[in-house]
Amino acid sequence: MAAESTGSQLPAYCAAEPALKLDCRHYRGDRPCAVGIQGVCAPDCSQYAPMGFRILIIKLAALGDVVRTAALLPGLKEVWPSSYITWVTRPGGVRILANHPLIDRLLPFDAETILQLEGEHFDVCLSLDKEPAAAGLAMRVNATCRRGIGLSRYGTVFPLNPECVPYFRLGLDDDLKFRRNTKSYPQLIYEAVGLTYAGQRYRLYPRSENRRAARQRWASFDVAADEVVVGLNTGAGEAFANKTWPEDKFAQLAEILVRQDGYRVALLGGPAEAERNRRIAEACAALRLDRQGHQVPGVVNVCAECRPGPPPLSELDFVALVARCNVVVTGDTFGMHVAIAQDVPVVALFGPTCPQEVELSAGGEKVCSMLPCAPCYRRSCRVSPSCMDDISVESVSAAVRRWCGKGEVRRGAVDRTPAVAAGCGEPTSRLLPEPAAV
Repeated sequence: MAAESTGSQLPAYCAAEPALKLDCRHYRGDRPCAVGIQGVCAPDCSQYAPMGFRILIIKLAALGDVVRTAALLPGLKEVWPSSYITWVTRPGGVRILANHPLIDRLLPFDAETILQLEGEHFDVCLSLDKEPAAAGLAMRVNATCRRGIGLSRYGTVFPLNPECVPYFRLGLDDDLKFRRNTKSYPQLIYEAVGLTYAGQRYRLYPRSENRRAARQRWASFDVAADEVVVGLNTGAGEAFANKTWPEDKFAQLAEILVRQDGYRVALLGGPAEAERNRRIAEACAALRLDRQGHQVPGVVNVCAECRPGPPPLSELDFVALVARCNVVVTGDTFGMHVAIAQDVPVVALFGPTCPQEVELSAGGEKVCSMLPCAPCYRRSCRVSPSCMDDISVESVSAAVRRWCGKGEVRRGAVDRTPAVAAGCGEPTSRLLPEPAAV
């Protein structure tokens, strides 16, 4: 399970200035330390906070996978409370995980990061992507122990430790992954790195400015604080065929929820869903609701950028926006994981992907295709009607009603943060280009 480092390791102390505490969480080197002490700190500095056990997480894959991998963080802090966690991911992952209190340092996966990490030392490296780039980085860093997925000299991936073998084998055996496996993704990755899974949650943490942007966005569409809002997350990634529910079914669902239930429906998505959401909004333009004698649109394209007033949405603005919904209807995609991370009940639609790997820890229901070929994870599909066509509007609307009736409007979920483990400093991240609009 352990793999000794073989690369060159930078020094642990400064011979020219021995008083420098290079392992202090507050030390920055190019300016006074983070707690404001000027000059070289005293030998008995009361603010000295050693990094302790150094953990590197490498997770580069799809944004939804990055979000759900954050379930590892509370478990790591339970085992190593005085640890320093560095997470390497792609720029979108850096932005979505920003402000997470259990991550000490976020770094983008680029040449600068690779050069920096080659000189550092970690007590454990956790590599969780079955792709060569991430696995290759795991083999290059100086780490006392590596767990998860590594890269062979032939450019192929393999499990680094015995505990990771069951997680790894899921990718090699369709029957095992689709039919026999009963474990969720969080449980699988916990066991893959040798930790005990006890239902630990993944969370996201919008800042106050993100919550303020979301409130302004809802207000610009005249959505009142006491309204029941159903979010329709209309898109999904394109890696697998038929992950997206048909556009006309989303429009039919919106009409039922507005006309029969009086719910406000909000169309959610990013740039890839802009045209789809515009068409759905146009199809539902005649749907109106009466709010104290005032007619308001029943369906709002809340993520649209064509409406004057609200600025473009960042990733964490989108997270804060989703937190306002009572229920989110979504495929197996990034938006689903955002809703789960924000304690919003989800009506999750499954066709080509595995429902058993998803835990609806905030409540909700899974509505699954009954076609015998599902799940399949195929890149292309000629079956018609498809697995997602098989999911009826009636089954989805019934699930939405059940969960809209279970509680009050959920607001402020982003303010409920897990306790930060002892010794955890303020999270830092490398400055990145301005985020793309969501």
